[in-house]
Amino acid sequence: MEETPYALQVTSCSSAVKPKISLNGPSTICTGGSVLLTASAGKSYKWNTGATSRSITVTQPGEYTVEVVDENGCVGKSDVVLVQVAGKLKAPRIEYTEPLIVCEKGSLKMTVPEQEGATYVWKKDGVPVYDKSNEYTASEAGAYTVELSNFCGYVRSSNKVEFVIQEPVTAFKVEAAGDLAFCKGGSVKLSLPMYKNMTYAWFKDGKPISGTSHELIADEAGMYTAEITNMCGTFRSSTGQQVELLELPKPPTAENVVGCTKKTLTLQATGGKSGMYRWYTAEKGGAPIAGADGPSFTTPVLSSSTTYYVAVTNGQCESERVAVKAIINTKPEMPAIEAKGALEFCEGGAVELQSAVYKDLDYIWLRDGKEYASGSNTLHATESGVYTLKLQNECGATLSSNSIKVKVWPAPDAPVTHDGISCGPGKVMLAAIGGAAGEYRWYQDATSEAVIPGATAAAFETPVLQSSRTYYVSVVRNGCETERVPVQAYVYPVPVAVASVQDLEIDSGQSTQLFGSGGGSYSWSPAHGLDDPTSATPVATPDQTTRYTLTVQNEQGCEDTVSVVVEVRQLLVIPNAFSPNGDGVNDTWEIKNIEYYPQARVEIYNRWGNLIFDRTSYRSEWDGTYRGAALPVSTYFYVITVPGKAKFTGYLNIVN
Repeated sequence: MEETPYALQVTSCSSAVKPKISLNGPSTICTGGSVLLTASAGKSYKWNTGATSRSITVTQPGEYTVEVVDENGCVGKSDVVLVQVAGKLKAPRIEYTEPLIVCEKGSLKMTVPEQEGATYVWKKDGVPVYDKSNEYTASEAGAYTVELSNFCGYVRSSNKVEFVIQEPVTAFKVEAAGDLAFCKGGSVKLSLPMYKNMTYAWFKDGKPISGTSHELIADEAGMYTAEITNMCGTFRSSTGQQVELLELPKPPTAENVVGCTKKTLTLQATGGKSGMYRWYTAEKGGAPIAGADGPSFTTPVLSSSTTYYVAVTNGQCESERVAVKAIINTKPEMPAIEAKGALEFCEGGAVELQSAVYKDLDYIWLRDGKEYASGSNTLHATESGVYTLKLQNECGATLSSNSIKVKVWPAPDAPVTHDGISCGPGKVMLAAIGGAAGEYRWYQDATSEAVIPGATAAAFETPVLQSSRTYYVSVVRNGCETERVPVQAYVYPVPVAVASVQDLEIDSGQSTQLFGSGGGSYSWSPAHGLDDPTSATPVATPDQTTRYTLTVQNEQGCEDTVSVVVEVRQLLVIPNAFSPNGDGVNDTWEIKNIEYYPQARVEIYNRWGNLIFDRTSYRSEWDGTYRGAALPVSTYFYVITVPGKAKFTGYLNIVN
């Protein structure tokens, strides 16, 4: 029987088709944006990100490739697609080094920090003038700004720069708005041309005086000149103004005159010449009294006190007016006095004695016939005695129509108190000294008549208090009670300690800052690794994961505690070579501190991108083999992924 030959079909992958990656948008995206990468059709896909779908959504910058297995089982690898992320621009501040104000001509170099991918448009007074770079040199006066734009939008500079070009000041002079000669107390306004961005200086008789405006109020005699300064120099006024100050005559002197009702009074003044006096009925303004130009002036018949004014003149200027009073008195009527309260009381008390109010009278109070007090129609009598009142003026004196007898009983000394405190709600113990048992009286407030029942001892325990309050205590002896003395029952709040940490996790050797609040003083423990354990915000540099406990204390000494934990990540030390030759030295790839990252994934690829080792919870056990066979001396690529934290990549050499 003749045998039938079988045909063996062999597929070659030497001409595998290179897959292509298409994008649904630009390869440069804005922060927070994304782009969809799609591989050309095939049976299966493997992206360098680990994804196995045909399309992936990219939000981070980087180089992206994909391997596609076609219908024949051949693997093709795409070219690299570079995805970039354009950050949002920040509003820059224009910096400059040259002066902002120049004379006649000049330039101003301005610059803003370069931002990647940005274009720049410089504007003068809102009109674009330059768009080539982040620097611009202005040679024209104006207000300059700059706008930056990129793929994600545009921003304006946070400031504008005003470039000023000044010219020399033309000849000018000091102008006067008013008479240059005036009496003392007057003034004249002087002025100069008004310019922007200029400095003004005034001089009197060649010496600098205060004044930086283009106007000056001159109230002193002298020659006034001025200077105007700008970037082109200092320019002096071509002419000045001479101010003359006319001296006022010295004011006259005069004394008040006292008389009784329905009489004329003669007022006298000195210090001037006859015919040069001026008598007035008003302190300011008004015309002088007709015919009253001598040193004396006789008033009309007066029934009440009147104030007149007198001045002297030198023909040009008049002195200040001096007040002269024509005081009219009548003999006081007989007053009556009355008491506003009990006439018998304990020492420390008082009774108010008073009479009607009389104008322009002297009040003199008498106790047991002797002068005791004066000046007011009321008297607070605090001593025993018989009180009367005398009224008097220039026209006579009158004694009160009645007398009042006052009796004062001695009172004990007020007690000395001791405040009490409680941290948080609770009872507070208060105390007083100075009395005997049973003589004390404790009160809820300073004015109520109700005594706290049974509270007659030197010590008093309050009920449970939720907040601070004041009690009062007195001593009663022989029927007289002292004043009530306040006693403070302090209920201090217990502070609430609050603690936080800037970084809950740090790498070994790094520092973070602790934040505490809620008290007046702070204490952190343990103190090891802290720059200042008594600060509210110490800097912590722990060498291992540490729980820090904060104790806060308020001004009253009440405390509270709280704690925070600083996790210390031990840094990975990744060698780039090892020698698995069986000599007992460096035979495995040992990654220092990886035991602190039990979820870490270790992947190793050969030069063709094939995965040859993949392990989670790596414990430095890889010995350079693949499927039990030793790998050749070569360079390999590793990827170490710590979920949620970091990814480390690099090259690893197997050597003999």
